[in-house]
Amino acid sequence: MAKLAVMVGQIRAGNAAKKAGDIEARELSKRAGIRRAVGQREAAEEQRNAELAYSRALSIAAASGAGVSDPGVVKLFADLQAEGDFRVLSRLFVSEDEAQGIEYRSEVAKREGKSRRKLSRFAAAATFAETFGR
Repeated sequence: MAKLAVMVGQIRAGNAAKKAGDIEARELSKRAGIRRAVGQREAAEEQRNAELAYSRALSIAAASGAGVSDPGVVKLFADLQAEGDFRVLSRLFVSEDEAQGIEYRSEVAKREGKSRRKLSRFAAAATFAETFGR
């Protein structure tokens, strides 16, 4: 009878491990989505900063008497645009990379829970065979 209780305990422990893995995976998936959203917000802020820098450069150029078509001003605007684009895309890349890492951990947690459940069933079967297989 004690062996039967051990078998039931092994199965329940495996089921609990799978459930814990599923919960952890679900939470990690949520965290990945949040990281993506934060990254998009950061990228939007970088875009806003780039537009402000461009606007400031335009007003300074106009106040100095330089024309917008002056080669130095055109190069400055192009550099500002390139820097702004780089910062926006960098923010998006970093957040996506982090989100994918979190999703990978989510998948690992899910698989670990399944493996623990399977292992507990094998352990219960081994206990059964040990007890009743003689």
